[in-house]
Amino acid sequence: MFAAAGPCASPSLSDLPIDLLLIILERLELPHALAFAAVCTTWSSAATAAGVPRSRTPWIMSWGNHVDKRLDERRRSAVTCNLYHPGDAVDKIYRVSFPKGSFVACYGASHGWLVLANDLSNLVLHNPVTLAMIPLPPITDFACVEAVYGSEGGNLENYLLETNSRFEAYRLGIWFYQKAVLSCSPSRGGDYVVMIIHNNGERLSFAKAGQSRWQVASTLSGGDRYLDCAYHKGRFHAVTLHRMVEKWDLDGASNGPTREVIYAARPYGGLGCILTRHLVSTPWGDLLQVRVILARHYPDGIAFQICKVDPDGCKGVVQGNVLMDHALFLRLNHSACLPTQNLPGIRPHCIYFSAPVIIHAFDWLLGLRVWGGVRTYDVKTGKFERTVPFCDVKEQIYGLFPSEVWITQNL
Repeated sequence: MFAAAGPCASPSLSDLPIDLLLIILERLELPHALAFAAVCTTWSSAATAAGVPRSRTPWIMSWGNHVDKRLDERRRSAVTCNLYHPGDAVDKIYRVSFPKGSFVACYGASHGWLVLANDLSNLVLHNPVTLAMIPLPPITDFACVEAVYGSEGGNLENYLLETNSRFEAYRLGIWFYQKAVLSCSPSRGGDYVVMIIHNNGERLSFAKAGQSRWQVASTLSGGDRYLDCAYHKGRFHAVTLHRMVEKWDLDGASNGPTREVIYAARPYGGLGCILTRHLVSTPWGDLLQVRVILARHYPDGIAFQICKVDPDGCKGVVQGNVLMDHALFLRLNHSACLPTQNLPGIRPHCIYFSAPVIIHAFDWLLGLRVWGGVRTYDVKTGKFERTVPFCDVKEQIYGLFPSEVWITQNL
């Protein structure tokens, strides 16, 4: 948060009617709502009642200036992240802080909630406006992870993997998770589901609200790995490096989740180097797949290609018209497709993108000077330009450790 909320300095502030405070909150952008909640306990309660702002403008949260520190420091400290609006000047920065031990990395943002890995490498849902936190099942629930306790005092010190690799407790979460997506907002009740991609993208797991255990839905082999998942029309969908698209029914028979393969896996087959894939649910009911490829013949060496996911597979679309005056926001967040007419500074037919974890093609990225940071890709012109600069992060670690996420309230 911006600051700890306490009693209002002036009685006039705390005496404002709650209805008026809620009206004010409806008109605030995300960083202003965070500051609002920090004024006093009364205003903080109003922010909790209102939930996340109704503003539809996406913001980018960056913890790039924290990456080197989290790798070097043995003792965890409070973390301060930067908030940027893609339409503002790059030097206009808001800041939001997280309590000590609660933030080692962020692996998702859905419906205004962040999915954080804490200093024990456990995932926690965090609402930056209301400060609500919901712990998810611990990392030790996975059969491949074993806790190692110290001989003195019995404190958790390390994790031992099934490969006999040993990690300090806070370090494992840095690479163990790749992405987390929520089916709906936890603020609405107890029906949400969290789906995660983890173990170097080879596994897909989920946990339902109130459950104390992770359920492994799928394990890939043969060099394939999950690159993204999205919630679309009441079902989770996932896409892999080798083009497989799956639809998951997590509410089916008692024998576990069921999978429908919409598009079968096929290795590269002349497609060139695939950097990543994303799934996006659109307001008009389509599910789009966006693939990012290494394209030497493009000015920046990067190309984005969009197709439509149908029950019969993936179908080509007219690239320049597919977004219909909307913009895409792709990253660790639950991918978003938003109309631009009421989003100041946001351009239609553009993909707002920041680089995800890229391990399978990391060697290719070393030759790309345009990779990393937050960028905009114009679907009509193919131009790939920087929107928000690096935040004191060495460029060579991009592709290994993510450091930005889009916070979009209306997902």
